[in-house]
Amino acid sequence: MKIIQKKRLLIGVIIAVIGGIMLFSLNHKAQLDKQAELERNREYEVSLVNALKNSYEGIAEIRITDPNYTMPPGDWSCDVEIFFNDKEVIKYGLGHSLQENQNYEGRTTYRQRDFLNSRKGKTNNQIIVVYSNGEERRQ
Repeated sequence: MKIIQKKRLLIGVIIAVIGGIMLFSLNHKAQLDKQAELERNREYEVSLVNALKNSYEGIAEIRITDPNYTMPPGDWSCDVEIFFNDKEVIKYGLGHSLQENQNYEGRTTYRQRDFLNSRKGKTNNQIIVVYSNGEERRQ
């Protein structure tokens, strides 16, 4: 009888250890996936800011929110809020590719499109950028 109890206890301990290892492994993978997502978003966000600065003149600040990267990998998009030097502000969603040096695309209304068309040009000075993770930098 004692041998059966010892075997059951040993099996229970083995199952608990294996379960713990699996949980640790899954947690570690989730952390790595989250870090990769943050790095990918930063790469796209820096590229997008440069493209917007090459597209519109008079930008003072850009705020990026709600980044979205499709799985399987392919499309990246976000919402941007652009503050211009003359206190005008526009907010819209757009997609971006790392190969783009300019970005005139976006989900805008006709009024927003007309406004952005009137601002075509280039912003050469550094601007304030608030990235999707809340970090603020000059770029």
